[in-house]
Amino acid sequence: MENIFYEGKVIWSMVDANMHLRHSAYADFAAQARLEILHSTGFNADLLEKLHVGPILFREELIYMREVRPNDTIRITCALTKARKDGSRWSFKQEMFRSDGIQAAQINVDGAWIDTVKRKLVALPEEWATKFLHIPKSPDFVLEEVPVKKIETVISNKNMTPLEEKFETAKKRVMELTEKPSNEKMLELYALNKQATIGDINAEKPAMFDFVAAAKYNAWNAKKGMSKEDAQQKYIDFVEGLFQKA
Repeated sequence: MENIFYEGKVIWSMVDANMHLRHSAYADFAAQARLEILHSTGFNADLLEKLHVGPILFREELIYMREVRPNDTIRITCALTKARKDGSRWSFKQEMFRSDGIQAAQINVDGAWIDTVKRKLVALPEEWATKFLHIPKSPDFVLEEVPVKKIETVISNKNMTPLEEKFETAKKRVMELTEKPSNEKMLELYALNKQATIGDINAEKPAMFDFVAAAKYNAWNAKKGMSKEDAQQKYIDFVEGLFQKA
């Protein structure tokens, strides 16, 4: 095991009725490991307050592999899998191991930095972007170029209908939310997007204990029969609702 950034014991309050580590505790352990890796690179609370920046997540994927029970000691790795040169966007892969060395879960996250005063996504100052990129990386790490800003943010496609253009704009707007939507809302966005772009579900039903994949499957399957146009409009309206509540 390499790049271990957090080690901790599973206490009673972290388990569910089945005597397993509860879902939210996996995410909590992973979040603590990410904070530890940031702190080790110099990104402590005082610095973040000084820079008026903070990390936010766009996506959090938990893949469960083995059960974790009370009193076990878990170890969490953390490694960058993707980042922009200015540090503005990034992705981490994290692995959770039990005390017996068995991998219990994998956590994949995509995130960015937000200006805590202006509530807008920002890049890190050059000095700190360089330090951020010193964080341990995965073997398949990808360094992305910073997109060049264009006069036209959205380039109209002559083959797109007005509804399709609004749908594509709505998908980009989701990335501008200052707070990550709840898991339930993220599933709704996922399902509507799939129905709007592909149509009725065409994926096989996932394995019984692959809870994340099952949730996505059920959410998409619930939209079966909805036209792509209706799904696009519902997606647009749903995103608009998220901004009104933000």
